[in-house]
Amino acid sequence: MEVDSRPREPLRVEQLWFEDGNLVLQAGNCQFRLHRGILAARSPVQDMLSFPQPPESELVEGCPLVRLPDAETEVRYFLKAIFIPEYFPAFPAPTNFSIIVGCLRLGHKYEVDYLRRRALIHLSSQYRTTLSEHDSRIYAGSPNIPPSRVMSWLFPTTPTFTISVIQLAREVGVLWVLPFAFYDLSTSFNMPLDSHGGTIGREIFHGAFYNGVSTSLCVQDQDSFLTGHVNHTRAAVDITRFLLDPPEIHGCTSRTHCLGVRVKAVNAASSMLQRYCNAPLDIWEEDDWSHLHDLCPICLAALKRIHAEARETLWGELPTMYGLPPWEELEKMKVAAIGNSM
Repeated sequence: MEVDSRPREPLRVEQLWFEDGNLVLQAGNCQFRLHRGILAARSPVQDMLSFPQPPESELVEGCPLVRLPDAETEVRYFLKAIFIPEYFPAFPAPTNFSIIVGCLRLGHKYEVDYLRRRALIHLSSQYRTTLSEHDSRIYAGSPNIPPSRVMSWLFPTTPTFTISVIQLAREVGVLWVLPFAFYDLSTSFNMPLDSHGGTIGREIFHGAFYNGVSTSLCVQDQDSFLTGHVNHTRAAVDITRFLLDPPEIHGCTSRTHCLGVRVKAVNAASSMLQRYCNAPLDIWEEDDWSHLHDLCPICLAALKRIHAEARETLWGELPTMYGLPPWEELEKMKVAAIGNSM
């Protein structure tokens, strides 16, 4: 079988091919004809023009050709955000994960501060630093939502994207997204990725591709993940401990009856533990309180309080569980980087 070894014809990106452009950038097999002056107006962006080039300058339609070492998909998102302002609107307007990654990685690399900050705010809308904010997130597609409750993008369907989040967060120093990113990766640990029974565990330790870009966890983050992951089952048990501990609640109007209701609910919790032991924050949700609807009002209120406190305790432990600074320090880092934008 013969393999066609002829070089592919470069693909000109129509939206970023300006007939009056005076510079051609190439990333991978994509070419962009742009205006050097607009790039220079972004100040440090011009650093991308200083990469070592072949001794003999190449020309494309009379324009100098500069080859970039970056992934072509990310360069495409990044350049569109620069030359087509409406392509990557500011928070809380909806966007998507891949655009955020391209603008954040290259905005950081080439010091395009306004794009870096915009991408950071979008990324942070899914990775909150308090449990109350996390629980109240609503997608920006819904109308009349205050920005403090908005998430401007939805998680992609494949859990591999979380590896990209962790790698990128380390790369650009965005530590406040890491606690929940690690948690989210842990919830997906046994999730099948394909029909052959593969799980994300393989990608965590051997790397993967997301959106055509290689992604992997460094050894430090592999160790951090393992350290935190083994605690998820313990945390799941702690979250459901409220069903029987304490066995009696002060002020209960029907102790024998209420204890019986709680014992029966343990059976439901046991099946949840088997299915959701990797997702302790989600192991007892609003609909599950129907198992306890026969409790007296005093017991029901007490158990909801104990359950809420257990979730808050777990949330507070997430950073140290994964070897990160406490939430207070992470919040300060976030405010220093993006202010109180959400």
